[in-house]
Amino acid sequence: MKSPLVYVLVINWNGLEHLRECFDTLLASTYPRARFMLIDNASTDGSVEFVRDTYGGDSRIEVLECATNRGWAGGNNAGMEKAIAAGADFVFLLNNDTATAPDAIEKLVEAAARCPNAGALAPKMLLYDHPDLLNSVGLECSSVGSSWDLGIGRLDAPRWNEERQVIGVCGGAAFFRVEALRKTGLLPTDFTIYLDDLDLCLRIWNAGYEVWSCPAATVRHKYSATMGQGKQLRRKYYLNTRNRLRVILRNFPAAKLPWILTLYKLGELRAIGRALLDRAPWRAGAHIRAACAGLAYLPAALRERRRQGRGPCRFWPLIRTDRMFFQGVEFPTDGWYAERVVAGRRVRPMSASARRPVEAGRLRVVLVACYPHLSSASVKLRQNGVIMASLETSGADEAVIEVASGTLEFVAGRIFEAEDTGESFDAGGWLALERA
Repeated sequence: MKSPLVYVLVINWNGLEHLRECFDTLLASTYPRARFMLIDNASTDGSVEFVRDTYGGDSRIEVLECATNRGWAGGNNAGMEKAIAAGADFVFLLNNDTATAPDAIEKLVEAAARCPNAGALAPKMLLYDHPDLLNSVGLECSSVGSSWDLGIGRLDAPRWNEERQVIGVCGGAAFFRVEALRKTGLLPTDFTIYLDDLDLCLRIWNAGYEVWSCPAATVRHKYSATMGQGKQLRRKYYLNTRNRLRVILRNFPAAKLPWILTLYKLGELRAIGRALLDRAPWRAGAHIRAACAGLAYLPAALRERRRQGRGPCRFWPLIRTDRMFFQGVEFPTDGWYAERVVAGRRVRPMSASARRPVEAGRLRVVLVACYPHLSSASVKLRQNGVIMASLETSGADEAVIEVASGTLEFVAGRIFEAEDTGESFDAGGWLALERA
């Protein structure tokens, strides 16, 4: 019996600098029956020529050139249509700024075989520059249509290795069963960008399939936390706000819409008030424009609801009703989070490990236990492979050490998880460094 045919679709627009690593890691795949397609959205940086010149001798690679920039959804839809026509059993959507583990496709196919009702699978996405931190193990969604990556910014740990049902998959690395796509249709191109991946997954749920995480399959992603500046920031903010309402109107259960829309209005009024208090009238305007666009979109949403039919809303148990919006994420720099004041002392939380350049001399290192009711804090200090000090405390502990010019490394002996501390990240300790 033949292995299923997997088409890996790499969406690209002027991403030449990412393509070599993306395709080199894909071509190292252990899965025997995969094809790889560059979907190019009218790039002008030589991306197409590079792929043809570098990989043209590999029969597994093909290029689909779009005459115009069709966007993320439009380009991927063109690739999926071609893959389905070629007999694909699965399609694996990938951003061009990714590096895929050799066994990732194999693990995804194995998971799909174990769960034949899975219409989509979410691999474990890790931050490219911080592979000990998660980018996504699926999506979460609130009762007002706000969506965010499950696990983002958290330390990769055994707790994230359990396969679980998730409401959606992040479009940066999304594995779909073609059989499910035949029933649901493809990505909504009228979203322009943002939440189109969630919309497709909600339709997969309502078509009778499930969506699962597949943490055994790993992909590193060059995630950008910035929303940009100026017009770019305002466009992203508006599209996210507008598309939340589109997701609700197209997919959320009709019986719950009065309650959902009441929550939505309250959330919008609060957001408008916050924008005015922050002296950001453009944000208030984005919410008003999004509401007006929602009214104009209602006929299209009703057509989509009729197309889907009146079956039960199968994704609703996964909706977050305890949180309306994403609380934000903080990423560390060299393992350090933003400075704060604890018990009158300025300290910086660290991740599982951190490093800091130092000049030769005496250094006082202070470790503070911010959550002694959970556990004592424990950190080792190393330089050039030599342990300089070991600190452990339920209150505060310090050491004065003589260091050489170079880098001082910090390794936590215990991790304090975000669920226990109320932080948005997992921390290994809270430290202050002073000249002695």
